[in-house]
This record gives sequence, structure tokens and C-alpha cells, in this order.
Amino acid sequence: MAVNERGSLEWDTYAYSFAHRLVTIRKERGYSQEELAHRSGMHRNAVSNLERATSNRPPNISDPQLSTVYRLARALDVPPVYLLPDVAAPLPARSREQEDRKALSAVEADLHRLIAADAES
Repeated sequence: MAVNERGSLEWDTYAYSFAHRLVTIRKERGYSQEELAHRSGMHRNAVSNLERATSNRPPNISDPQLSTVYRLARALDVPPVYLLPDVAAPLPARSREQEDRKALSAVEADLHRLIAADAES
């Protein structure tokens, strides 16, 4: 198994998608990493590592626990699904969001739209 894979997944692509979503939502909320860390009960370094998709343990790619995803979602006041890439269909080996810059931009636009709609309701 390649270093960047977890089972049949190219995990690094999903880690980078999660990281991109986390940064986008955190900035949309106007939170610093420090503030998000405080709101979620995490250390700022943990938030930073998740936003860079890195880990101190081999294979050095972040792999957050489900409880971490939920803590972050609660701290950001968004449904957990906003943080999770490719949840609407069966998973390919690589995250669709990592295909190109256009795909990443579409994710950002969708997240901004969802958060704005949540604020209106």
C-alpha cells in the first residue's frame, strides 16, 4: 500500500479536501486558528495541522477522529457534512475536490452559499 493511501483510498486527497473546507469555513466565520482551537477545546497546533493536512505520525497525513470533526463543526456552527468531502455519492479512490483548482473554487462557493443561507434562516 502506498504511503498516502488508507485502504483503497488515496487518503491524502481527502485530507487536503477536509483541510480546504476547514480553512474556508473558519475564515468565513472570521475566526483565527487560536479562536477556533479555543471554541473547539483543541490546541491551536492541532487546528493548524488539520488545515495543512499534516500529522506528526507516519504517514504524516492528518486523519481526524470523528469526534474531532463534530467538535469542529459545533465550534464553527455548521453541520458536520460541511467539513466532509464527497459525502453525496459513493467514494472514488481520490477526492473529486482535488481534481483541479476549478473543483476547489466550486467547493468554496458552495460553502459560502450554504453558510449564508444558514445565517438567513
